[in-house]
Amino acid sequence: MDTANRLRKKWFMGTLVGGAVCLLAWLLQWAGAMTIAELKALDHRFHHYADATKAGRDIVLVAIDDASLEAYGRWPWSRDRHGYVVNFLKRAGAKVIVFDLIFSEPDTADEQFDQVFAEEMLAAGNVYLPFLLEQAGSTAPSSGSPEPLASFPALPSNVTAGLSEDNPPASLPTFSSLRLPTPLLAQAARGVGYINLTPDQDGTTRRLPPLARVGGDAVLQLAARVARDVLQTDRVALNDRRLQIGSATIPLTVGNAMLIDWHGSLDDRTYPMYSMGAVLHSFTDLQQGKPPLLDPTLFKDKIVFIAATAAGTYDLRVTPLSPIAPGVLIHMSALDNILRNRYLRPSPAWVDSALTLVLCLATAWAFILISGHATKLLVIAGMAGAYYALAVHAFTSHGLWLDLALPLGALAVTFAATATVEYLTEGRQRRQLRAVFDKYMAADVVDEIMKNPERIRLGGEKKELTVFFSDIAGFTSISEKLDPESLVVLLNKYLSAMTDIILKHRGNVNKYLGDGIMAIFGAPRGDPQHASLACYAALDSQMELAKLREQWKKEGHPEISARIGVNSGPLVVGNMGSQRRLEYTVMGDSVNLASRLEGANKYYDTLILLGPRTYELARQDVEAREVDLMRVKGKHEPVVVYELLARKGALPSHKQLVVGAYLEGLKSYKHRDYKQAAAKFEAALKLDPSDGPSRIYLQRAQEFLDSPPPPDWDGVYELKSK
Repeated sequence: MDTANRLRKKWFMGTLVGGAVCLLAWLLQWAGAMTIAELKALDHRFHHYADATKAGRDIVLVAIDDASLEAYGRWPWSRDRHGYVVNFLKRAGAKVIVFDLIFSEPDTADEQFDQVFAEEMLAAGNVYLPFLLEQAGSTAPSSGSPEPLASFPALPSNVTAGLSEDNPPASLPTFSSLRLPTPLLAQAARGVGYINLTPDQDGTTRRLPPLARVGGDAVLQLAARVARDVLQTDRVALNDRRLQIGSATIPLTVGNAMLIDWHGSLDDRTYPMYSMGAVLHSFTDLQQGKPPLLDPTLFKDKIVFIAATAAGTYDLRVTPLSPIAPGVLIHMSALDNILRNRYLRPSPAWVDSALTLVLCLATAWAFILISGHATKLLVIAGMAGAYYALAVHAFTSHGLWLDLALPLGALAVTFAATATVEYLTEGRQRRQLRAVFDKYMAADVVDEIMKNPERIRLGGEKKELTVFFSDIAGFTSISEKLDPESLVVLLNKYLSAMTDIILKHRGNVNKYLGDGIMAIFGAPRGDPQHASLACYAALDSQMELAKLREQWKKEGHPEISARIGVNSGPLVVGNMGSQRRLEYTVMGDSVNLASRLEGANKYYDTLILLGPRTYELARQDVEAREVDLMRVKGKHEPVVVYELLARKGALPSHKQLVVGAYLEGLKSYKHRDYKQAAAKFEAALKLDPSDGPSRIYLQRAQEFLDSPPPPDWDGVYELKSK
């Protein structure tokens, strides 16, 4: 029940934190605080995922570049040269010729040049010119003045959009005047379209309005005007923020603007580009009957844009892919999108809001419910990566602009907020528990406790565990030989070494009993190998102590040896004490037997004694021998006691011979063949005079030879002292 309540509290806390952060994110979005960040996140996708192979190869640029100016003189040129370019491109089979050059004033050199240009446009029949839209009272960008709307009581057919509705919607961008090309040129062009561009808040051009309102008429942007004729329609329709131009349906944003799906920049030759100087040279070659410098087939069935790109001759625009892009690239990209029905669409606001909410809640729940900081970080980083991949997939495969900065920013804030809340609430309890257990338990055991801290409460649970007792032999006499300071240093070094070994084998030091240690294996985390781990810890402790003895001997300290008792059995484990002071410990008969076994080593002259259940659980992993059937003080039932000798397969061959002779003697002893038993024990002692159990049994066998035990003797040895 406590676990369920705690889990519900965690869910509630995660929902509260995630919901609060999401609400804050929505407010920031509503206030426009995240607009620029979202725009930059969109630019990031263009930079890394724009695909130049999607660009139409039928759109090309004839550039008035630096090489053209070097060949034909300073800018502006006389307009007859534009006519020659039109002538060449028409003869080459160009489908459409689009100028991105303003011709709102007569040619300053000679008006006859305008006439040449106009005649070539009329002959070609596929030339489009730009114009500008302006507000009343605005300053003209050149020495001329805007053409007032009153000059056109009815706009020419090659100017108007051909909107299906009688009156253009008031929601369209509205202007009061327009700056058309000179009447001669405007009438000669197949069509005209405006080239006004409005950058976003950060100065970058990402969109353009394909339709605008001038008085009672609607006019088309240059790219949209060209698309109308290429798609062979004379009408356009605007319905529910969708502009229909023939077979093309252009999704529009709230401001009735078209988002451009950029495929690249002019620098990386996304669209083929040729020098206008080379085109003029090719025109002259044809006039003279020479092979042209440029193969005319390069322009066959192409939509050719003509614009200035030489330094100082064009207006620089910032695009997502370049900080210095000529404006013509924007019109080329827009036309490319329209003709191929490939658009970038902002996702609906409710979709972005829902995704932000999901990320916030998932992040908060993951942080609060998942244990382990590394796992939390991996899961939350995985969610962030998955959302980023989703946004990129939507962008590259479906032309969908999902918000990126707001959801991922909200995810990061949720992570920080949840971490703070956990630190101030549950983290305090965890830190207190860790401070208590870190000193006595292995790190992985403490981590397990931290996963379920609700289990660390007053009271306990019954489970099978292994208890480990060790004590220094003859500590009283040792302490009399050392001053208190030296004794403390020596004792601390011993206890530290023994504690490290216990922790290494996933045990926890329950308490220090002066010079003794009590440790528990298998709690608080259940471990099926608890008995074997306790045996390994006992063996390693004796090995480490042997090394320390050599060191202390060199330093002039007394030699220290330790006796260890290990026993397994059902115990009650948990927090014992009061609400003010708790101690994590175990209680039960198995604890008492472990303590008695530690003391019994003194009688048998052994180092490690095991209880019967420990031997049963660990016998596949260790080498041990039966020592005695013993009844400890305070207990009626006897138990079989074993001496732990080594890990499985690690018993030296010499010791194996000793143990073999001993076990043969023990078998004879149990069958009351004391003479044979004495002979075997003597044989064992010849191999190892220090073998304590063989010496004890030799004494017993000799005593029974002189004075046999009664017929009903059960073979139990009763340990009179602790």
